[in-house]
Amino acid sequence: MLRQLSSSKWMRLVRNGLYLIVGNILVAMTVKFFYIPNNLMIGGATGVALILYRLFSVDTALTIFIINLVLMILGAIFVGKQFLIYTALSSMLYPLCLKLLDLLSLSAPEIEDTMVRIACGAILAGVGIGFVIRGGGSTGGSDELAVILNKLFSTPVTTVISVFDIGVLLISFLFSDVQGVIYSIIALMIEMLVMNRVLMIGQSQTQLFIVTGKPDEVREILLKKANAGVTRIKIQTGYLGDETDALLCVIPKRKLRKTEEYIHQIDERAFITITEINEVKGNGFSYARMEMAEE
Repeated sequence: MLRQLSSSKWMRLVRNGLYLIVGNILVAMTVKFFYIPNNLMIGGATGVALILYRLFSVDTALTIFIINLVLMILGAIFVGKQFLIYTALSSMLYPLCLKLLDLLSLSAPEIEDTMVRIACGAILAGVGIGFVIRGGGSTGGSDELAVILNKLFSTPVTTVISVFDIGVLLISFLFSDVQGVIYSIIALMIEMLVMNRVLMIGQSQTQLFIVTGKPDEVREILLKKANAGVTRIKIQTGYLGDETDALLCVIPKRKLRKTEEYIHQIDERAFITITEINEVKGNGFSYARMEMAEE
């Protein structure tokens, strides 16, 4: 069991490392090939630093360093030492990737349409930031703050990043043309949508609520053939007022059609509601199965 646990931790470290590397490469490509050439405003610590420089001539690099240092310390306190290590790694990887792109003398892809260029950059940035956060790290600034607030108050990561970055972009109206800021906000919205989907990959599941006259038989087939955990709930039907049992289970999306077939094999008139849920954790679904697998 110790070997399996050690192997599991090792695989997790490798996976997180790959997420951080690939994510930072994608973010660096976005800034190098899309954001800078199109004069798009940048949110996060970089955006704050640029605003302070224009207002008070404060050194940009120093401002970014101080903001990230404070957020890294807060992250280490409230999130954990692993967050500090991964964030420090990302903080080194990001400028390294930018420097490598400069040394390779690569040029931005030739795309004539401005909106298509912005969309491509935003999609690339969303995927990259999503990978970095999935790897347990941060590219600095607003996403560090988002991870900390998510840990403390369960605030959605994308919501915090969106509010923070939009605030920075709105302040940038004082220093930039309207068209540039509007393009930047559009890019940010696309980036948030893509990042949210990346963060949900492998996390979302399908919940079935089943009302049937044969709860025992349906429960049995769900446990054995669908390999799904099942919860029985006492309910009262609305029309006849009969006391009966309903079944609640959570399955991966790929098993939905087959599971419906299993249920209808037992009860063709079963009433089923299907709901997509973002994440499932806890005994009876993730932890119990992981423990069984390790044994």
